[in-house]
Amino acid sequence: MANPEEGGEKKKKNGDEPKPESTSNGGEKASVVIENKNVIEIDITAPEKQKEEADPDFQKNKELFRKLGEMQTSGGNVLSEKVELGLNKLRKSSIISEKTFEDWVRRQINVRECCKFVKKKDNKDDPICKCGNKRSFHLPRTVEMGPEAKWDQLSCTTLIENNAFGKINFAGVDTTTQPQYMRIAVDNGRTETIKKLERLFTEFWKLNEPDLLISVTGGAKSFNVSHDICGSFQQGLLSAAKSTNAWLITGGQNCGVMKLVGDVIGRSIFTSKICTIGVGNWGKTWRREMLLNKNRIKYDREPDDHPKSREPMVNYTLDAPAKGYAALDPNHTHHFLVDDGTAEKEGIEIDFRGELESLICNMFTKDGVSLPMVTIMIEGGMQSIDQAVSTLRKGKTLVVLKGSGRASDILCYGFEHSIEMEREVDGEIVKERYLTDTCRAEMEKLIDKDFAKYKAQGIVEKMINAVMEISTYRKTVTVFSIYNPEPLDFYILSSLMQSSAGGATRMRQMRLAITWGHARVAREFIFARKEYKFSTEELNSLLLFSIIKQRTEFVKLLIDYGANVRDFVTQAHLTRLYNELRSSTGGYRLLQEKRKKEKLERGVMLSDVGSIINQIMQGSFRSILCDPKYNERAQGNETFENPFDVMTIYSCLADCQSMALLFWESSKTPMATGLVAHKVYMFLDKMESKWARMDEEMTEKLENAAHEFEMLSCGLLTACYHSYDKTEWINILTVKMKDWGYLNLFVIANITGSKNFISHAAYQSYLTDIWMGNIHASTPTWKLLLYIIPPLPIFLSFNARFTNKDGTMKRLDSTEQDNAPKFSARERLELYYTSPVIKFFLNTITYLIFLGVFMATLLSSSRGSSDKDGTTSMSTAAGDTNLKRDVSNNETSTSDNQDIIGLTDIYTIVFVISTFPVELAQILAKHTKSVKKKFAKHFKKVYNLLDFLAVILFLFGFAIKARLASGTDSEKKERYDLKKFSGYHEYRLISSLCFAFYCFTFMRMFEINSKIGPKLFMIRRMSIDLFFFIFLLLVFTMTYCISSEALMYPFNNDPLGVKVFNSVKRAYLNVFGDINMDGIDANLKEGHCTKNSLHSTWKTYADDKNATCEIEDLIKTTVGKVNYYFTFGLLCLYLLFVNIMLINLLIAIFSNTYADSEAKSGIIYKTQRAEVILQFRERPWLPNPFSLLYFVGLIIKKLFDKCICKKKLYRSQIKKVNKQNASFNAFRASLIEAECVNIYIRKKKQKAVSVTSLLEKLHMRFTVIQHAVENVEKQIKKSSAMDNATLKKSSSSSKSTSLPITMELPFVTHPIHKFSRVSPYGGTGEVMRVPVPDDKVLWNTLHEWYDPPDFTNETVVSTDTDDLDSIVFNSVDEKTKLDRTSLYTPYSVVDGDPMNPVGRTGLKGRGCLRRWGPNKFAVTIITRWARPGTGNVFSIKNRQVIEVLLVKNDKDSPYTLPKVICDEEITKDSHKNVMKSVCYDYEEVSATENENVDKLINSAFQDKYDLVYKGYFDDTVNTDNAWVEVHVVNVHIEGNFSTVPPATGTHTEIVTWTKLDEKANLRLNDAWLLKLACNKLHCYNPWGNDILI
Repeated sequence: MANPEEGGEKKKKNGDEPKPESTSNGGEKASVVIENKNVIEIDITAPEKQKEEADPDFQKNKELFRKLGEMQTSGGNVLSEKVELGLNKLRKSSIISEKTFEDWVRRQINVRECCKFVKKKDNKDDPICKCGNKRSFHLPRTVEMGPEAKWDQLSCTTLIENNAFGKINFAGVDTTTQPQYMRIAVDNGRTETIKKLERLFTEFWKLNEPDLLISVTGGAKSFNVSHDICGSFQQGLLSAAKSTNAWLITGGQNCGVMKLVGDVIGRSIFTSKICTIGVGNWGKTWRREMLLNKNRIKYDREPDDHPKSREPMVNYTLDAPAKGYAALDPNHTHHFLVDDGTAEKEGIEIDFRGELESLICNMFTKDGVSLPMVTIMIEGGMQSIDQAVSTLRKGKTLVVLKGSGRASDILCYGFEHSIEMEREVDGEIVKERYLTDTCRAEMEKLIDKDFAKYKAQGIVEKMINAVMEISTYRKTVTVFSIYNPEPLDFYILSSLMQSSAGGATRMRQMRLAITWGHARVAREFIFARKEYKFSTEELNSLLLFSIIKQRTEFVKLLIDYGANVRDFVTQAHLTRLYNELRSSTGGYRLLQEKRKKEKLERGVMLSDVGSIINQIMQGSFRSILCDPKYNERAQGNETFENPFDVMTIYSCLADCQSMALLFWESSKTPMATGLVAHKVYMFLDKMESKWARMDEEMTEKLENAAHEFEMLSCGLLTACYHSYDKTEWINILTVKMKDWGYLNLFVIANITGSKNFISHAAYQSYLTDIWMGNIHASTPTWKLLLYIIPPLPIFLSFNARFTNKDGTMKRLDSTEQDNAPKFSARERLELYYTSPVIKFFLNTITYLIFLGVFMATLLSSSRGSSDKDGTTSMSTAAGDTNLKRDVSNNETSTSDNQDIIGLTDIYTIVFVISTFPVELAQILAKHTKSVKKKFAKHFKKVYNLLDFLAVILFLFGFAIKARLASGTDSEKKERYDLKKFSGYHEYRLISSLCFAFYCFTFMRMFEINSKIGPKLFMIRRMSIDLFFFIFLLLVFTMTYCISSEALMYPFNNDPLGVKVFNSVKRAYLNVFGDINMDGIDANLKEGHCTKNSLHSTWKTYADDKNATCEIEDLIKTTVGKVNYYFTFGLLCLYLLFVNIMLINLLIAIFSNTYADSEAKSGIIYKTQRAEVILQFRERPWLPNPFSLLYFVGLIIKKLFDKCICKKKLYRSQIKKVNKQNASFNAFRASLIEAECVNIYIRKKKQKAVSVTSLLEKLHMRFTVIQHAVENVEKQIKKSSAMDNATLKKSSSSSKSTSLPITMELPFVTHPIHKFSRVSPYGGTGEVMRVPVPDDKVLWNTLHEWYDPPDFTNETVVSTDTDDLDSIVFNSVDEKTKLDRTSLYTPYSVVDGDPMNPVGRTGLKGRGCLRRWGPNKFAVTIITRWARPGTGNVFSIKNRQVIEVLLVKNDKDSPYTLPKVICDEEITKDSHKNVMKSVCYDYEEVSATENENVDKLINSAFQDKYDLVYKGYFDDTVNTDNAWVEVHVVNVHIEGNFSTVPPATGTHTEIVTWTKLDEKANLRLNDAWLLKLACNKLHCYNPWGNDILI
C-alpha cells in the first residue's frame, strides 16, 4: 500500500510551485497546480516536429496554458473561463494525456485513510481504532497513539492514491454486466474532486446523455412495503426510465428500496440502456476489503493490443452482511463509495449525493436550463426526510408514495392535513402552515409508532418541523397512491410540470411529456395555463419530435394549439422523418431493400420514397415525391399542396395507424387517400410473407388497418351517396386529382383492388350507367337482343344524357330534358352499338359462332389414301394387324378435300388474327407507365393467359395444316400413319388443346351473371385447393402403387415408364371403385408365372413338378403367400386412407371454400361485373373478326386528322376548356368530400356515444343485480348460522339507540348530477349555473374552460366560518362533535375547498346550504297499507298499494318526505326525532297522548324498520363545495298506529297521507327514494323500470 507520507508530499501549498525551467532539448516546462491537487509538468515549447503533429491551434493553446502557468506561479487560484477552455482542449491533445483510465484515477481521485491508530476497544485478535476500522485495515506506517489520545478526522487521516476502483464481478450472481465502482474521499461532506467526475462520466465511462435524473430514496434496513405498492413503484419507475433515457441514483445497497430498484433494472431487457448509479458509504460496505486493488483478478498474460482491453476487475461475494453493514447491489451499473476515513459514521454520503445530483443536472444544461430531476420517496426514515428537504430547497420536485409506511406516510399525513395561516413578521404578511392539535397528536402517534427508539433524540419535533417545511412546497410535492387512476410515471411527469419557468424549460418539459406519452399532462400543465406561448419554430420542432416518437395524441394536441401542418410539412422535415423510420416498420425495410439493390450510400431522399409508392401503386402514376424540386437540395423548404395526404402515406409506411387516421381526416381527397392507404397496407402485408418474419400479430394489424381505411372510404361514399344528388357523387368518382397522377377515384379503386369500394351502391350505379350507355336502363334484355339487327335500334328509347370521352357523365335537368335535341337515326344507331352491353352481346354471339365453326373444322373426319382394292391399310402400335374398312369413292374424294384450306379455316384464322389488336389495345389501356408492367398485369388474369396460349396453339396448328395442304402425294399418304406423329395427327392434337382453351376462356362471359359469376370464382378457389390436395393424394398413391407393382410383378422386364403408368393407373382407378379381387389374382399370377415366359422357372422351383401355375398353387408357396397377403393389406390401407380420409378431407375443404365464397358472393359478383364492364367499355364497337375494319378505319382517321391544322387548334381549345372545368370540378369535389368527412365522423361519434351509453346502463344494472345477489347470499349465510332462539333473545334485549355498524347497505349507483346541474340554481330564478356536459361532470375529465360563478346565500343561517383553512374536513370535530365525514366516499380538499365527490355542478360556493362540504339529512319514509272504506288493502296489478306520509313546510312549497338536518352521526334516534318533531308532534296537545305516541314509534322501529339508502343525494341546491347527503330509512306502521292522525310540528305546515299510485305528485328525486322503498316492501311501484335519475 502507498506511503501516506508520499501521498502527503504530493500536496503543494499555494506559492510554493516551481517556476518554469529549461529542458535539455531546449524546451520550456511549467509546473502547474490544478485545483490545489497534483503538479503536472507541461512542455509548452515543443520542438517543431511536435508542433506539426499537434493540432493546428497549438500556438493558441500554448499561450493559454502559459497564462495558466503564470497565474498559478504568481499565487493565483482562480482560472478564467478561457483558460479552462484551453485546458480542456489541451487535455484531449497530445500535450496533456493520461495513458489509461487507471492512471487518471490514481492521479485525480484520492481516498482517505486513518494514519494514527487510537485504540478504542480491546480485541485480542485485531484491536479496533476510534476511526472504526481494525488494526489490519490501517496503513503499514500508521502511527500508534495511546488510548488517551484524542482522535480527530482532519488530523488523524490523510489522502492517498486511489486503491479501490474498476469493475466488480459478482461471484455466483447472473448479471448482464459488471458494474463500475470507485472509492472517493470527502471532507465534512464536501468533495474536492466532484467536478472531475464530469470527465469520468463523459470520457472514461462514456455514458449517454440523459433526459431526466431520478433520485430514489427510502427505507433500507427495516423495509416493509406491500407487494402492490412495490409492483406499482417498479412498473412506474421502469416506464419512466425507459421512455426518457433517465439516470437513476440510489444508495446502491442490496437492501430496501435500493434492492427494489436493482431488481426491476436487472429483470428488464433494457438493462444496458438504463444508467443506475449507487452512492454508498465505504465504511458501511460489507466485505469492502474485497474491493481493494490488491485483490484484482490476475490474467494469464497481459494484453498486447490495447491497454484498455482488460480493465481492472475484482471478485465480490454477495452473502448475508453483518449487523450495521450492507452489501452492494449487483444490478446497479455504477457505484460510488464515499469515504471520510471512518467506518462507523452514517450519512456521510448524503451531501456527496446531493452535490453529485447537482453536478449531473448542470452537466447537461440546455438553453440555460439544467437537467430536470425528480426525487421519489418510498418508506424511509429521518435521512429520507432530510434528503427530501434538501431536494426541495434546490428547487427540484418530490414524489412521495402514500401507503408505503414510516416516513412517507408521516410526510403524506402532514402534507395533506396542514393548514395555511398568515401572520405578520416585521410588517410583512408571511404564509405558514401548521397542524391542528388533533392532527399534531395523530402525527406524533405515527412517529412514536415507527421511531420510538429515536424519541430521546428529539426526532418527533425534528420530523414535524421538516414535514411542515416540506408542506410549504405545494407545487413541487406530489403524493402518489396506488389507488390513483393514473400510474406512477404520470405523477412523476406531473410533478416536473409544476415549475413555471421560461420557454426553454417548457420546451424541455414538452419533450419529456412527448417521450413519456402523457398528453393529458401537457394539456393541463402547459397549454391550459397559457403562461407561455410557443413560437412557430418551437411548435414545428415539437410536432416533428411527436411524429418521430409516434405520439398521435401530442400531434393532435399541437395542431389544436396552433401548429400549422401546411407550414410544417416541408422537404427537409419529410426527408428527416423518412430517415428516422423505426427499423421494425415496413417502410424502413422497403427503403433498405432499395438502397441495397441500387447500392446507395447516401441517406434516404424523397425520390426513393416516391419510387416505392410507384411500386406499390403498380406504376399507375408518378408520385409527387419524385418531382425534382423536392430532391434538388437535402434541406429544402418547399412545401406541399396537400400535406395531409403526404403525411397519411408516411404514417402508413411508419406502421402508425392512429396518426394516419388523424391526418386522413384533414385530407383534401380523403376517399382517394384512404384507398391508397389501403393499398399501402395490403402491400406491406404481402411483403411480410416475403420477408418471412412469421409475425402473425403484425399481419393481423396490417390487415385490420387496410380494412379500416377501405371502410372509411366506403363510409364517405355512402355519406355522399345519401346526402347529395347523383351528379355530385358521379363528379367525385370521375374528377381527376393532380396529386394522384391525374387519375380519378373510379380508376384508383380498380388499381388498389378495393373490392368493398367497387361493390358500393354508388360505384355500381355508375357502372350501370356505363354498361347501358345512353340506352334507357329500364330496357329489358330480350328487347336489346331483339333489336340488335339494324335498323331496329332506331325505335328504342334513349336517355338525354351525354357521356364524355373521359368517362364523366352529365345528366340534364328537367328543363334541359325538355329542350334537349332529338337523336337522329344515325345517332341512335351509334349510341346503340357503342354501348358496352351491346358490345358484350355482339362479342358473345360472334364468339359462339367462332366456336361452332372451329368445332366443325376439328370434327371433320379425314381418311387415308385408298388402296386399289378399296381398303385402307392402317398399322397399329400393338402389332401388324391390318384393319380393313370399306371406303367408298365418295369418302375418298371427301378425304382428298380435307387437304384444301376451306372457308371455315379462313374464318377461324381471321377471327384469331383480329383478337391481336383488341388484346393489344387492352394491354396499352392499363394504368401503368411501364410497358413491361402492362403486359405483366394483363397476363396476371388466367383468362388472358389461356387466350394467349390458345392463339399461339391455333397459329401453330394452322401452320401445320397449311404445310400439309401444300405437300406432295407421298407426304399426304404418310400423314395418316399411326406408327408415328406426322403432320395430320399433330394438327388435330394441337387443335383439340386449342379448342379446350377457347372453351375455358368463353366462361368469362358468364362473370356478368349474378348466379354463375360467383360459382366461377368458387371453381377457381377450389382448383387451388385441389392443386395442393393432389400432393397429398400423390404421396399415398405412389406408396401403394409402387409397392404393389414390385410385389405382384417381380419378373417384369417392361420399360420403366410402362411400369409406372400401369401401376399408377391401377391405383388411381381403385380410388373410384375399380376393385376386382379376381383381377388382383390374375395380376399376381401373371407377374409370377406367365410374365416374360417364366413358366419354366415356376416349374423348376415348385415343390410339385406336375403343378400348374395357378393362384391356388401360388399361394401355397412362401413367396407367393407373403406377396399376396401383403399386397391385399396395402390395398386395404390405401383405400382406407384415400377413400375415407383424403376424400372426406377434400369435401371438407371444398365445403369451407364454398361457405366462404358464398358469404362474399355479392362482393365477388360486383367485382367481376366491374371488370367485364370496364373491359367492354374499351373494346371497339365492331366484334371480332370485323374489329379489323375498325382499327384500319381508326388508323386512317388519325392520319387524316394529323394533316389538318384546324383540328389541332380546335382540340387545343377544347383541352383548355376541359382543364378549366376539371379544376372547378376538383374544387367542388373536395368541398363535398370535406363535408362528407364531417357527416361520417359525426355519425360515427353519435353511434359510439349511444353504444357507450347502452353499455353503461347494462353495466349499472348488472352491478346492481350482482351486489343484490351478494347481499342475499350474505344474509342467507348469517341466517343459517344463527339460532332462532338467539335471534329472539338478541332482538328483545337490544336497547341500543344507534344503527348497527355491520348493517349491510344496499348497493345503489350514485346519480350523475341530473338535478345538480339544473339552472337557475335552487329555484332562485337569478343565479345561473355554467353548463356542464354529461361527459365533463367527473373531476378526472379535463374541462379546460370550466370557471363557474361563486354563490353563497348570506340569508341562510350558518355556523360555518368562511375561513375554510380552519375547517378540518373528512373528520369529526372532537370539540363540537360536528361530523364532516361523508356517507358516500371520502372527498377531496383542493386549496382548502371541499370538492363535490360526484363531480362538477356548474356553481361553486356554499349556495343555500348551511355547511361547507356534506350536509347530512335524516330522511324517514313513513308508510302504511292503503285501505279504502272497505278496510281491505287496495291492490293494483295484483300488488298491494301503500300510502306515504308527506309534509309541506309552507303552503306554496311542494310535498316532500319528512327530514331533519343532522350535525352529528345519524342514528336510529335521529329518525325517531323526525317522526316526533315533524309528523307526530303531540307535546302541545297532551302529555298522555305524547307518551302513547312515543311507545308506538318505539314499537314501529322494532317491528318494520329498513335502511333504504345512504349516500350522496342529487339535489338542485348542490354546488361544487357543498352538497346534500341522506340517510334514508323506511318505517312501515300497522295496527293502531296506522290510524293515529299525524300532527304538524314547529316547522311543518301540512302533514298528509298520500296514496302511492300514478296520480301521486312527487319530486323526482323523492320518487327515486320511494321506488327503492317499494322494492323492499314488494308493493306496487307506479314507476316500473323507469330510471328516474
